[in-house]
Amino acid sequence: MNKKVAFELISDKKIFTILSEPEHSQKKIVIMSHGFRGTSTGPARSFVNFTNILIKHGFSTLRFDQPNCGNSDGEFLHVSFREWVNTITHFANKYIEAGYQVALLGQSMGATASLIAASQADLKSKIKCVLLWVPDPKSDYDNHSDIIAEENGEKYHMTFWREAKEMDFFKCLDLYTNSLHLVYGEKDKYVSDNLRLKTIQKVKDKNQKVTILKGQDHSPWEYDVSQAVFKEEIEFLKKHI
Repeated sequence: MNKKVAFELISDKKIFTILSEPEHSQKKIVIMSHGFRGTSTGPARSFVNFTNILIKHGFSTLRFDQPNCGNSDGEFLHVSFREWVNTITHFANKYIEAGYQVALLGQSMGATASLIAASQADLKSKIKCVLLWVPDPKSDYDNHSDIIAEENGEKYHMTFWREAKEMDFFKCLDLYTNSLHLVYGEKDKYVSDNLRLKTIQKVKDKNQKVTILKGQDHSPWEYDVSQAVFKEEIEFLKKHI
């Protein structure tokens, strides 16, 4: 495996990135986007573990810390969902222009942001597939204040959630026309039953792949369950990029 760790300047912020590639690149890359309060390792290092498997099958990966997260510039207090979408879009365009076939993978709010990025007019026909791990549509969010909240020792502006609602996950899901694989835990405690069921039905209506993990929560998943998901994703990626 060839690995390059770097900071990339995007909108005046240095964004932490890790590009992993097999010895002989096939020019096929999976861009991985973490969830809220997450980092480039993914929950329980799932992005790292999945990268190691993808490399063996000839895929490259890009992991990165979103702006205001992990090792990237910016205070978490000012985290912005719109900036997350713009950052994913930047990396997708970068690798498309470099001649790669691009797939997006996102976990939780990273999945929501990845689907929204992939649906944009300049990208939606170019992103071959999107792997959606436990997306949270946030379409039922109704708090319009700009209060500062705190979770697990991190403070942030609640406008993050309002931005996610305004960018309209379900509209973007309707717009995206290439391949999807949706994965939810059966007992997800963060995504409401109504939103989860609506997302599942919409993906099924598009004749796309849905996997429900029995007994699993939002994250992290049990080790063996994660390994089974990785295996499914390898088969899916080989068909679509």
